[in-house]
Amino acid sequence: MSTRISIAVVYAGVVLEASALLFGCSGNASSSSFAPAASTQQGTQTGSNVQSKGDVRHYELVTLDSLGGSVSFAINIDDRGQVSGTSFLSGNTILHAQIWESPPRTTDLGTLGGSNSAVFQYNHGSGGHFVGWSETAEIDPNNENFCGFGTSHVCLGFSWQRGKMTSLPTLGGMNDHVNDVNKRGQMVGAAETSTPDPSCIAPHVLDYLDVIWQPNGNIRKLSPYTGDTVSYAYTITQSGEAVVGNSGSCAAPATHALLWRSRTSPINLGSLGGSVNVALDINNHSQIIGNSDLSGNTVTHTFLWQRGTMTDLGTLPGDTDSFAGGINDEGQVVLESSDASGNCRGYLWQNGSMTDLNTLISPHKNLNVLFGANINDSGEIVGATVNARGVERAILLAPRESGDVLPDGASVPKVTLPERMRLRNPHGGLWDLRKSAIPR
Repeated sequence: MSTRISIAVVYAGVVLEASALLFGCSGNASSSSFAPAASTQQGTQTGSNVQSKGDVRHYELVTLDSLGGSVSFAINIDDRGQVSGTSFLSGNTILHAQIWESPPRTTDLGTLGGSNSAVFQYNHGSGGHFVGWSETAEIDPNNENFCGFGTSHVCLGFSWQRGKMTSLPTLGGMNDHVNDVNKRGQMVGAAETSTPDPSCIAPHVLDYLDVIWQPNGNIRKLSPYTGDTVSYAYTITQSGEAVVGNSGSCAAPATHALLWRSRTSPINLGSLGGSVNVALDINNHSQIIGNSDLSGNTVTHTFLWQRGTMTDLGTLPGDTDSFAGGINDEGQVVLESSDASGNCRGYLWQNGSMTDLNTLISPHKNLNVLFGANINDSGEIVGATVNARGVERAILLAPRESGDVLPDGASVPKVTLPERMRLRNPHGGLWDLRKSAIPR
């Protein structure tokens, strides 16, 4: 198993084996191979039903407030411009889920009774409906640290509307996660069953399955791939007819990147050669992005899957790894690119080419865009930056017609995430506080 850190979210213990697939500003990635240069055309064209609005070359960077701590990161922006993410409170020991409405106005979503909560994945629902994870006041008898916050509290997915946070039911186990909601109010994630699995890596004990929580309160299980015992879902389409995620064994939960369509058996999307594979986001044209290890499992790249074909999107020049953020209906993808030492930068992939996001904004002294977490259909991007003092802030990148940006080919310094901005995971090592997603 790779020890690289996930910069996507604070993934829970159930996702450890796949943590290499998420964002990787870890400082301990290692590889001797390099991906194609940014100028290399990857040979992937958007679907014939996807119309590109053309390349956006300039962005206005807006810094979003934290909840008092020195780290905040934005995970999703919907088509109304509502931003969701996570921040440390003052003191940098407690995390809370956070939304920004008409930025920079912000709201602390609170918790389900425990200390910590977070938005780690997508929120594609109607205005004012957000999902994430939270600790409860209850202690987990299995002490699984399912939320990844480093405590023994039960972790449950939440639905937040009109100022009220509501927990979601499990499949008989103690914990669950919810990662996305669509405009129909359908929510997806993974819920623990009551079945102990001796193959699980301690402290994890119980199996879990990806589920859809329906607006009427019903919960529907989705089957893992043939021979697998656990599964995890990240995103659901607005129609509710397609879900993406992964499945595997409890010891290796991210073996297969999967697409579930309606009530059919899951479709295995394939791999880029390695044994760790995750499908993270899908747009309304059935274009899917995710992360896959290359052969040897020492390097992770973002993939684009469409019409039955998986394509490697590569990295920025000189880097070894890339990690998916989100894809919009225009076929634009935001990601993160990292070198072998864990130095990272956000980038935008569109129309077969990739560009460092730092070159598309007005130069900011000692300010670096670490990653792109998601992009809406208007081309607005969210993610995070870090300055020379190690203060990380959630950001919004708004498209604009023109402005002062770095010239083509200009060098942009890369940033290694300070260790104090990372969380310990229950099996040793670190998790970066950023956009991860759950049991890869």
